[in-house]
Amino acid sequence: MNIAEKLSSLVKFRTVSSFRPEEEDEKPFAALIEALPGLYPGAHAALERILVGPRGIVYRWQGKNPSLKPAIFCAHFDVVPASESDPWDEPPFSGTIRDGFVWGRGTQDIKVQIACILEAAETLLSAGFVPERTLYFAFGGDEEVGGRRGAGAISKWFSEQNVHASWVIDEGSPVGQGLVGFVHKPIALIGIAEKGYADIVIEVPGQGGHASMPPRNTALGALSHAIARIEDKPFPARITKTTDEFLAALAPHAVSPYKQIFSLRHLLTPVILKAFSATPSTNAMVRTTCAATMAQASPKENVLPNLAQAVINVRIMPGTTVAQVIDRFNALIAPYGAKAYAKFPEHTVEPSTESSTSSEGWNSIVAAISEAFPDAIPAPFLFTAGTDTKHYRGITDDIYRFQPLVQTQADLAAVHNVNEKVSVENLERCVRFYRALMNQQ
Repeated sequence: MNIAEKLSSLVKFRTVSSFRPEEEDEKPFAALIEALPGLYPGAHAALERILVGPRGIVYRWQGKNPSLKPAIFCAHFDVVPASESDPWDEPPFSGTIRDGFVWGRGTQDIKVQIACILEAAETLLSAGFVPERTLYFAFGGDEEVGGRRGAGAISKWFSEQNVHASWVIDEGSPVGQGLVGFVHKPIALIGIAEKGYADIVIEVPGQGGHASMPPRNTALGALSHAIARIEDKPFPARITKTTDEFLAALAPHAVSPYKQIFSLRHLLTPVILKAFSATPSTNAMVRTTCAATMAQASPKENVLPNLAQAVINVRIMPGTTVAQVIDRFNALIAPYGAKAYAKFPEHTVEPSTESSTSSEGWNSIVAAISEAFPDAIPAPFLFTAGTDTKHYRGITDDIYRFQPLVQTQADLAAVHNVNEKVSVENLERCVRFYRALMNQQ
């Protein structure tokens, strides 16, 4: 089987995870795990496989030099739901190979990386390669719902085994093609930091009763004012170490006047922050973002609510904490009788630290990019979504988030959406990247 056929096989397993485990169908998860030895017989013959609970898979590729810290390659095999009734050009769990693409849920997020990591190992093993450092492959099965049963359990296992890695690589941003207008070359966006996450409830108590005799200010009206206040007072924009290094990497390749502005970024910080604040994608790189996503009040049209609530989804910049977000909200909304608190305190995630751009992990990733994507500009990046890497912070020196696929805005729009697909050409380059990365270890 070729790499496209192997990924197609993995897509066919409906490994849809849920925040309520009792709602999951465990059979596809178990079946995928059992299918891997048949798809990658060389890796399973040569590497040690450890099953960590029902949702964790670890492969250990023993290196020749025990004095070197290991490296960990991560991915996840669960996916978000996809309905057959949605307007897919090919069924979401068919794994159809057509017109040079593999179609289906997981082709981008991110069964693709499991397929390519194991394929790279197969090809190196067939050539007799043995790494100098020990390599681990760590695959979790519940990243889309927090990763506690997968990566969380694997991280605990690593700790129990006294494994401390030099670096970890997991999913992240791609080799972006045409994602920014000021650089024409593709940009390999290597996430060296990750935003924090919190769902914050904004709550206003009210005076219930019949809507025909309302008070001057209702709970829902006060809630609306509170939300507007939060939106009118965004977090201050600032350039972090990560964004500063991102601009430094792009400056030599940017078109005018961005080349000059980025080169003089320490003098022109206000100009850069104003420009980045103008669009959602770049605004997310320079400030903690707040998005009102849910609201509820009265259960009926003519009933005044006793309580009005909204949820603000917050993505938190490095250097800011969840507690500081809540304190800021409470200070802003107190005049409206509102209060803020974490909806799920156990699911809040603090921002990561910022990893090194001079470490052996960084240098290895950049070298592998130059081999698989020779036209791309490697650039440090602030990853604004969430990954399983939050579980590995205590067992490694540095963490990098990178998806070795060339992607346009149209490609990214298909993630968690209909018509998710990946080109066979992209798959082959993804394998080339992982093979080059492993070959350096």
